[in-house]
Amino acid sequence: MKRFLGTYLFCLALPLSAVCQTSNADMRTLAIVRDLERESRPGRSARLGPQVIGDPYFSPNWCDGSVTLYRENKTYKLPEIKFDMLNYGIDLIIEKNFKSLDGSLVHSFEITDSITGIPHRFINGKEFTRDGVPIRGFLEILCWGKLDVYALVETSLLRPNYNTQIQSGSENYTVSKKRIILYSPGTELRPMNKKEVSKLWSEKEVQMKEFQKVNKLSLSKDRDLLLMVDYFNTL
Repeated sequence: MKRFLGTYLFCLALPLSAVCQTSNADMRTLAIVRDLERESRPGRSARLGPQVIGDPYFSPNWCDGSVTLYRENKTYKLPEIKFDMLNYGIDLIIEKNFKSLDGSLVHSFEITDSITGIPHRFINGKEFTRDGVPIRGFLEILCWGKLDVYALVETSLLRPNYNTQIQSGSENYTVSKKRIILYSPGTELRPMNKKEVSKLWSEKEVQMKEFQKVNKLSLSKDRDLLLMVDYFNTL
């Protein structure tokens, strides 16, 4: 009787144990994210000073996506993500609360544009150098293969330059963005231009020129140049 009762109680405990394991895993995931997150910066009020003109985000809409953290190299799928290019952060909605991960904690992330449905993949720029200096920010992966191509948006906040004497200029801060296309077969990145890139595929010059001619591509246009790189990576 005692043996039967012990076995019965053990069987009853199995479902509860499984539930506890799942629950603990979910709680651990959330705990790690909470441990690494920092509170988002409060919005600037018109009564407290100048406004900020311009959008600091890669996309103004909340996007579905995933974030891979350096810590434990784990990936977390999240339904609401924004890439804050100005402040080098990943904004999240966690349990209906607005939070922000410091960019230095994030190895890579992916978002799917909620309007176009197009996925965008990013990798931390500190994995790469430019003129020997690690890049601060995230690189969007445009092409990956024998020749890698990335887009870097250099973002800065321009200070108000209003001159009261002549009543000219802006009273507000302005978000400035500059998109740069970089390439490299390694981790040292260089600005992409048609002369430098075409040298890299000189051994495939016949095929590349034929592809360019058939598709009427211009190496002076970024989109056409990326199509050429994509094709070169298949040869």
